[in-house]
Amino acid sequence: MPVSARNIENAVVLDLSGRFDATAKQDVQLAIDHAMDSGTSHLILNLAGVPIVDSAALGLLAVNHNKFKAKGGKLSLVNPQPEVRMILDMVAMPKLIPSFNSIEEAMAPVPQ
Repeated sequence: MPVSARNIENAVVLDLSGRFDATAKQDVQLAIDHAMDSGTSHLILNLAGVPIVDSAALGLLAVNHNKFKAKGGKLSLVNPQPEVRMILDMVAMPKLIPSFNSIEEAMAPVPQ
């Protein structure tokens, strides 16, 4: 799976393309590990180019959410396609990892 990284302000955005499934898991994990090693406190996964996710991808998201949370950081999802959003909603992923319609929304300060 092609994964490209870019820095925006205090966040790292990973743009994912293609099926996010068991065969793509290693590529995505390597990119996440690299972002975590860079010291970022906010990792944003841009799912605009992802037509489908499977259980391996969902597990990877949950594990990495916990890793970032343990280090005081956060993981966000942006731009999920309708089919991907439906799967995320079915497994209640938005209760664990926030999902946004845009990178700007994901980076906005949380109102207190």
